[in-house]
Amino acid sequence: MKSLLAHETKEVSARQIEVFRMVMRLGSANRAAAALHVSQPAVTQLLQQLEVRAQLTLFDRPKGRLVPTPEAHALMEEIERVYEGLEAVQRKIVALQALEDTVLRIGSLHAMAASIMPGVLTEFQRHYPRTRCLLMVDSSKVLREALFKGAVDLAFLGDEADTSGLVSSTFYELPAVCALPATHPLARKPVLELTDLRDAPLIGLSATDPAQRRLEKAFADAGITPRFVIETPYSATQCALVLAGAGLAVTNPLLAAEHAALGLRSVPIAAEGIHFRALLAFKPRQAQSRAVQKFVSLCRQRLV
Repeated sequence: MKSLLAHETKEVSARQIEVFRMVMRLGSANRAAAALHVSQPAVTQLLQQLEVRAQLTLFDRPKGRLVPTPEAHALMEEIERVYEGLEAVQRKIVALQALEDTVLRIGSLHAMAASIMPGVLTEFQRHYPRTRCLLMVDSSKVLREALFKGAVDLAFLGDEADTSGLVSSTFYELPAVCALPATHPLARKPVLELTDLRDAPLIGLSATDPAQRRLEKAFADAGITPRFVIETPYSATQCALVLAGAGLAVTNPLLAAEHAALGLRSVPIAAEGIHFRALLAFKPRQAQSRAVQKFVSLCRQRLV
């Protein structure tokens, strides 16, 4: 034994530990070999190598049987603690893969909260039921501050947002549609010209809204003075007012689509530059979690 020790390294291998643990748990080299899908001589050889490298007698061998020594039992206690730790690590990996016990904090402008968010959140929860989602709906200015404070993990902002200091990109840019009741005479047209809206009562967005400014510029370029009868900050309110018979609205197609089942018709407008745009923003130098990546992916799928 001493001559062998002089040539062997002191480090034991993970395979030797695995074989030792299986022998201790099952009580024999034969049963350990069957459990590990190796031969019985291979198990015996690995045990001998372990004893040589550890410089310990781990088994007495009366009549070929393996009888653990007190040193073997002491070593087994430590090995089991290590394996329990490894199993805890594996459980944590599985939990992270399933996004368990995670909180996903989303900031959203009203247009997205009233259109794609309900469907996306429902699908996300179906796949990741252990993830708690917090949806903050507010103005782009408030959401921007929430990003910097760490109150949200990501935010969907309007294109009027100040994105200085943030990591941002265009999330969508969609052409505006005219929302009108399905019974309206213009609803039968496949495309509307701005001249079709010359005398129509219109429900506009707030004067500071970039989409509203683009619409008013398009009217001005066409030499048309529009008749805005109601102003509201939200596209969802525009659609509700159209359904109530208050007028027509040039609005976000995502919101118009959500009201189609209630009798709202969306007709494309043959005019350049009238579009709705949203930005996706993150706090700089902040890694995006798997939950964030999965959620953003689902949001993009909803736009297709």
